[in-house]
Amino acid sequence: MEKSKITSFEILKLEKQLDQGNREALEQFWSNIEEKGSPLIEDIKEDPDYHLVTFIYKGDDKVKNVLVIPEMEDCMFLNYKMERLLDTNLWYISCIIRNDIRLQYNYSVNDPLDDDWDSRFENLQHDELNKNFLYVVDEDDGDDEILSYVVMPKADEHIWVKENNHISKGKIMEYSLESSRLEASRRVRVYTPHGYNEDGQPYKFLVLTDGDEYLELLSVKNVLDNLIADKKIPPVITLFIDSTDTREEELSCSDLFLDIVINDFMPWFRKNYNISQEARDGIIGGLSLGGLTASYIGLNYSEVFGNVLSQSGAYWYKPNDWDKEESDCWISSQFKKIEKLPLKFYLNVGVLEEKENMIGVNKKLRDVLQAKGYKVEYEEFKGGHDYLCWGENLSNGLISLIGHK
Repeated sequence: MEKSKITSFEILKLEKQLDQGNREALEQFWSNIEEKGSPLIEDIKEDPDYHLVTFIYKGDDKVKNVLVIPEMEDCMFLNYKMERLLDTNLWYISCIIRNDIRLQYNYSVNDPLDDDWDSRFENLQHDELNKNFLYVVDEDDGDDEILSYVVMPKADEHIWVKENNHISKGKIMEYSLESSRLEASRRVRVYTPHGYNEDGQPYKFLVLTDGDEYLELLSVKNVLDNLIADKKIPPVITLFIDSTDTREEELSCSDLFLDIVINDFMPWFRKNYNISQEARDGIIGGLSLGGLTASYIGLNYSEVFGNVLSQSGAYWYKPNDWDKEESDCWISSQFKKIEKLPLKFYLNVGVLEEKENMIGVNKKLRDVLQAKGYKVEYEEFKGGHDYLCWGENLSNGLISLIGHK
């Protein structure tokens, strides 16, 4: 994504009408935007790979500036400062964007134009004119959030996250688990596939951190139902472990959290559900810091989980006492110095994510693992570090690790 030297045809047409004294043209423009939604997406002549995307903001007399803050690689936010059209209430910016991606973004209105990102994040707001949005409910602090996004014209259709009313579906059960190492009980949920048999052949199993996000935002129940119905994967039982306000600490290679998962949650899981005793039938997975944690659990407990599924793994993480170069990958160094473990990996990262701190470190882990002889599938999906693609692309990871051959 980059600011375009080309101005939107619609904006140019409106500007010309206003210059000619046609003030009603602005009201007609806003009426069209409210009906069709924003941003404007227009073809670029003789460029089959990119479209012109014009972000729109309807301001008032108090607005001094508006920035577009995209969820993407190396965002130089001052590059995305909107312009005001003449003396109107219309603020806009035209950008050239790949036409095969999904992109999440926010607006910062009356931005201080400094490097205080904590204050900027508090000031972010969604695009009220965009009809595409995700509604994120935060049950811990009640601070709900609306996230605006764009689906570009040639973006791949998402099929696995969609509910299919013509197939048999699994069930979700909710529990509250105790641990002497946790200050409070932890909500977990368990997915069992249609026709689940408590006494038959043991099932393959999947454990995911950030359970609430996977279920509520990423539609993973639909993904599991669809994959199983389509015989892409065998029936699998899934344990979803919720994260709380201790997420950052727990999912930053915490040995305490690993111990809770392995010695508290997994024994409960095995006692109450008919899951395999074989590590090769188990997957540990997660997104962002959860992807890092999945690899760390694989590193330490390959006898429990034989498969690691990492989505946009936060492999920039380094312990405080690790003094290597900023661009080095700590988790890679841990795999590099030990003998090969009985593990398979699926790693993905978005093409819009940071080049060094996300894409770069994921590639480093991939390269180290492959050099050690691990089976690794690596994918760069057409999105960023957000909720727009992780649900759909979980299917690729499951097919890669346990799919029917």
